[in-house]
Amino acid sequence: MKEKITRRGVLAKSGIAAVTTTGLAGCLGDVTDDTTSITLASSFEPGHINVEAAEIFGDLVEEESDGNIEVDVSAGGSYGAEDEIAELVSEGSVEGSAGGALPHTIYIPEYSFFMGGPYVIEDFDHMLRVMDSDLMDGENEELIEAGNQRRIGNVIYRGWRQFTSNVPVRTPDDLGGINLRYDGIDSRGDIFEAVGVDPVPVPLDELYSALQQGTVDASEGDVEQIYSFNLFEVQDYLSLTEHLLEVGLLYLNEDVFQGLDESEQDLILELAEEATDEASEIAEDREEDRMDELADEGMEIVEDVEVEAFRENAQPAIEDWFESAWVGSYDEVQDI
Repeated sequence: MKEKITRRGVLAKSGIAAVTTTGLAGCLGDVTDDTTSITLASSFEPGHINVEAAEIFGDLVEEESDGNIEVDVSAGGSYGAEDEIAELVSEGSVEGSAGGALPHTIYIPEYSFFMGGPYVIEDFDHMLRVMDSDLMDGENEELIEAGNQRRIGNVIYRGWRQFTSNVPVRTPDDLGGINLRYDGIDSRGDIFEAVGVDPVPVPLDELYSALQQGTVDASEGDVEQIYSFNLFEVQDYLSLTEHLLEVGLLYLNEDVFQGLDESEQDLILELAEEATDEASEIAEDREEDRMDELADEGMEIVEDVEVEAFRENAQPAIEDWFESAWVGSYDEVQDI
């Protein structure tokens, strides 16, 4: 049995070796004789929990490697939208990313039901059980093969996705004629359309301007996204539709990961778990505070939403996606 390696054990036994450039040209950011630099790109703004998770991870890695591995977090979409960042990570132009689960949708869409299907996941405990279930066996290996990147750490709790708009939304009937910004994920678009909106794909880094200019009427997202993008400046209502439990993920280019020695790989994986778990705790504690802050900024919180009516409208589209594209079935996921 392989000995469990802790980060201090790694340092005590072997130290942190520098990564060589052999076979890694163009994959690592800056490599010197003593230091490896890794950039984690994010389309999310500073202050968002995905970015904070990356920063926590970076601080842990730099501390526990005695500065031999440096992690730079580049937030705010400086590397582009989420799909563009996923492609850059795949080709090795940037070492990693911190964002949603869009790489799953792009490279292994059959496993994307956990983030692509509104009303599929019941709560965060259910999410963790699903991610650790037999249904997800082979998920990371297939992501590596198809997308040349791996998921590191656990899923990051971001909270329930809710609707923002300039009219209150309580029932599906309130959605008629509303253009809803969504992230372009096909399954979400189909399910939102079944619920009753006209979904319009808009990149995350264009979200604020699209709402400000009236390109779309409404958006949907977790309160971290709504707050960090200052959507309270362009939207009047936050309706608690609780249609999708949003999570974040950290990804690392596979060539970069394989360029590390075994002790460094174990260190990276351990610290990614620690960082993502810590970020989840922060986000869970902060979700209600963010809701209060949005109210303080002038958004009206609509709590009397008929969630079951939305779920009933969505159900046929959800089942269609499980039958045609996703692993398992809706009933199988609900039984986990």
